[in-house]
Amino acid sequence: MKRKIITTIAVLALGLIAGPVLAAFENVDISPRARGMGDAAVAVADDAFAPYFNPAGLARITGVTLGNSYVKPYGLDFSEQMYLGGVIPGTSRLGNFGFGIRRFAVTYEDVDLATETTYTLAHGIMLFEDLHSSVSVGTALNFYSLEFGETVTGIDPGSDVVGGLDVGLLVTVHRRTRIGVMVKNLNNPQIGEDNQELTSRLHGGIAYLPYEGVTTTFEFENTIDGETQYHGGMEFAILGDLFLRAGVITNPNKMTGGFGYMYQGFMVNYGYSSGGGVLPSSHQFGMTFAWGGETP
Repeated sequence: MKRKIITTIAVLALGLIAGPVLAAFENVDISPRARGMGDAAVAVADDAFAPYFNPAGLARITGVTLGNSYVKPYGLDFSEQMYLGGVIPGTSRLGNFGFGIRRFAVTYEDVDLATETTYTLAHGIMLFEDLHSSVSVGTALNFYSLEFGETVTGIDPGSDVVGGLDVGLLVTVHRRTRIGVMVKNLNNPQIGEDNQELTSRLHGGIAYLPYEGVTTTFEFENTIDGETQYHGGMEFAILGDLFLRAGVITNPNKMTGGFGYMYQGFMVNYGYSSGGGVLPSSHQFGMTFAWGGETP
């Protein structure tokens, strides 16, 4: 009976997290800041999560930055996601470098039924910059590792690793407008003996900063099968240290919100998103730390 429960939970977990199709490495938000802003991050990738959202944003970060996050998607007790990443500045000729480690797991009674681990190495460089405008590009190489736990009959399904390539662009126009584009999994990677395709996505977005401390952003996300999501959000600072965020997502429709508090380079972040449909809401927590250079 216990084994049947484990198997049932595994199937339900994978079905709920992946959506209508049981696909590996689905897009579960890694950043509480981005979650609070409707997951619209491609044009505002300027922190430790930039290697994931848009590697072109690495070029705009002037100091060493680290960040982490933790979330149980939809509040499900048997699934969790953790992320650790950072940015290391190089030189104007070499560009900046970033890394990220994302781990998503489905567990039951301390047994890992399915584990997805993504290792990311990223690079961003500034192509052009003057007083008012700039253009940066970036690339990220992701190593996707998928591993399943032993079945109830003692069979080991094994594991597999595959590489995926991301390419990003970030343009600043008149200092207040940013345009971001990123292609996720440009090489259309496939994993496992059945050659399951990892989702390829196109992200395009625009952010407008009407004045200091206020950011508004809009983004569309299109997958290779034609499904499109729209994301919108905003962030505004109160007294310089407290940041409030809100946003919306379509397909399925979700409301998001959150906050961040900064103190001497440390920022504590919280992000909330409704479940969309019958699923419960998600609560995400994380921290970033930046030292040296200028705070984005």
